[in-house]
Amino acid sequence: MMEKMNTRSPVICNLEDAADRMIELLSQIFTSNTIMITIHGLGLVPLLRTFNREAPIMKEEDNFALLDPIRSLVILNDNKPTLVADTHNHPGSTALEFIHARGIHSFIGVPLITEQGESVGTICLMDPAAGLHTKEDLDIISAMAYFFTYIMNLERKVEFIERQSQSKLDLFAMLSHEIRTPMNGIIGMTDLMMTTEMDEQQQYYMEIIESSNAKLLQFLNDVLDFSKMEAGKLVIEKEPFDIITALEESVYLFSTKAFEKNLEVILNVDSEIPLYVLGDAPKVRQIIMNIVSNALKFTHAGEILIELKSLPVRGEEIGIRITVQDSGIGIAEDKLKLLFNKYTQVHQSSELHHYGGTGLGLAICRQLVELMGGEISVESREGVGTKLEVTLYLEKYTSLPSIPFEKDVLDAIKILVVDDNQTSLHVISSVLEDWSVAVTSAETAKQAMDFLAANNDYDLILMDKDIAGTEATEIAKQMRQLAPDRKLPIILLAPLGTNLDEETKAQFASIIIKPIRKVHLLNNILALLKHSKPES
Repeated sequence: MMEKMNTRSPVICNLEDAADRMIELLSQIFTSNTIMITIHGLGLVPLLRTFNREAPIMKEEDNFALLDPIRSLVILNDNKPTLVADTHNHPGSTALEFIHARGIHSFIGVPLITEQGESVGTICLMDPAAGLHTKEDLDIISAMAYFFTYIMNLERKVEFIERQSQSKLDLFAMLSHEIRTPMNGIIGMTDLMMTTEMDEQQQYYMEIIESSNAKLLQFLNDVLDFSKMEAGKLVIEKEPFDIITALEESVYLFSTKAFEKNLEVILNVDSEIPLYVLGDAPKVRQIIMNIVSNALKFTHAGEILIELKSLPVRGEEIGIRITVQDSGIGIAEDKLKLLFNKYTQVHQSSELHHYGGTGLGLAICRQLVELMGGEISVESREGVGTKLEVTLYLEKYTSLPSIPFEKDVLDAIKILVVDDNQTSLHVISSVLEDWSVAVTSAETAKQAMDFLAANNDYDLILMDKDIAGTEATEIAKQMRQLAPDRKLPIILLAPLGTNLDEETKAQFASIIIKPIRKVHLLNNILALLKHSKPES
């Protein structure tokens, strides 16, 4: 009969499981009537496991009464494995008298010794028959006790590490709170100061303070996030959210900075992406922002392309791939493998550029992606650029499409697109072609004028603000001279952060902010076509 044993599970999860498995194994190897495992100390809950092959030779309350006599019997033998062939004939001790009085003659007791040499428990075999156990039995039990002690010491270390991790997490949380409170005051006052009149030198100083505030706050957030991950305290939530809006809003946060660096930021979103998915929106945004921020930091000229593509359905989940590709400084091949390591910088600062950072951003991204069951990968060539891809599988929340339109929503419409950035031109043209637009693409002002001179029946023109150094207002005036008999709608494509005077705004039928959101593009075109239809 087995007493106080847990239901057998397929894996050993803790010390109790290990004790249950050990006592079950001992009961199969030895014919002893009573087998007992005891553990005390170690900062753990006292543990007692007892197996009785036949009717118990002791009452249940006697089991705990046996603990001290058994322990003292082993201690008296210098904490060495103890074999008593017959407790009746063995030199007397109070421990043996207690055991013998319960009808036990044959006894084996093997101590459980910690790495520090402390006796914290025993494995015992007991039987009413004298001389049942042998020296060979003692050796087998000693070997099994050694293995069990290893598991016991391992659990003790795990618990110590968990306590240490929790202490670190609590410390980080406390420090974060204590530092953020005055920081919020500094940031608030800085924002207020930025709205007051200052001379050029004061403005410069305040911009440094504002930049330092942002970097310190980002450092705090990174360290706290990573400490949560290390402690296993980060939980992935599942709530409905709009993945397209999450991407676009995250990208827009960096667009002004990109404009200041004269970088082109291009958005390209699949029409097949559903409107809502189930997932952890804040963590998806964090992944996007970390990757885009990284691309922006290491790109000093050219462009950053951010794409959201749909992948084949996997069971009940839809696949999405977020790609951020830049024309930045790139990464040396021998350093690529270090990119997702914590506290690692793969780029060295130079006289022109100081990169800084905690080295945690992409390490956090990798862990977040893996927690969601996804994958993250990188391709890069030094001096050419870097492409980071994140693949996630999320549950579809509704069957609504991302943008409610049919493929032929702009059928038979003719549009001239003028943009000197090839990637931007290609993306805009592809989106329009998906809507059945007859697209003509021009990379230069001369190309655009030639197309317009040869074919004057465009329904509207989409034009970037700056075409190879030529202001769009000048090109627009020349275009109207080629078509003086009609009011040709021209939509200006202006980067976020552009300041336009009233005279410039008056030159255009509408203004769309770059990076272009597809729904904004479609709504603007439909509104202009509807407005111009009676005149045409």
